[in-house]
Amino acid sequence: MYNKAILKYLLAINMFNAPFCFIIGLGFGVLWSLIFFSSFGIFIGYVGFQTFKKNEYYTYYNLGFTKIKLLKKVWLVNMSISFLLFIIYIILQ
Repeated sequence: MYNKAILKYLLAINMFNAPFCFIIGLGFGVLWSLIFFSSFGIFIGYVGFQTFKKNEYYTYYNLGFTKIKLLKKVWLVNMSISFLLFIIYIILQ
């Protein structure tokens, strides 16, 4: 149950984060896109979640998650994804 909740939150945050980082990638390049995906983009996702899905936090609170715990988990996963994509990008060049 807990892993499904984390996955749902991760997808919801990245639903706002990924398009923002894609636009950054178009303008500044792939490396900047990866940097933003694992750092500032999480803030963009958080603001989007706060704006459109704020009521879902009650579900996470009932499962024992705070906003900080959820954001730390999202940050860790996004850093891992960015690192793997960076390695692939370096290998392909």
